[in-house]
Amino acid sequence: MSKFAEHTSVPIDRSRAEVERLIQRYGCSRFGVMNEADGSATVYFEHQGRQLQIPVKMPPKAKYRGEKEWDQERRRRWRVLVLTLKAMLEAVESKLLTFDQAFLAHIVIPGTSKTLGDTIIPKLDALYSGQLALPPAFLSETGT
Repeated sequence: MSKFAEHTSVPIDRSRAEVERLIQRYGCSRFGVMNEADGSATVYFEHQGRQLQIPVKMPPKAKYRGEKEWDQERRRRWRVLVLTLKAMLEAVESKLLTFDQAFLAHIVIPGTSKTLGDTIIPKLDALYSGQLALPPAFLSETGT
């Protein structure tokens, strides 16, 4: 099976602009992108007071035979992000999911630079194996 957008010719800048238009269309604001030296990036935006971070991870350049193949993979991953955001935002718009349900892993914990996903996902195996228990306050209806 081939990968989604495997042969895309859409430049990264055009995909980034499409991401920005998407989040604005669905009522989000404060859009920004932080680029890393390895080609990865993080997309930042806000929705109704919730700050979000979505990483766009890139594989190491050394995995590819040349610059052209690495650039192709970078373009492909940005197209995947566009598709993913479009699906998540449309699920919210269609009331299939709430915004918090769709984006929970990407919501930034206030006062930190960590997302809920950064905090919880590494602990899931321990939770499921019984090696880690959540505090009772975490499980209560009121959170207290």
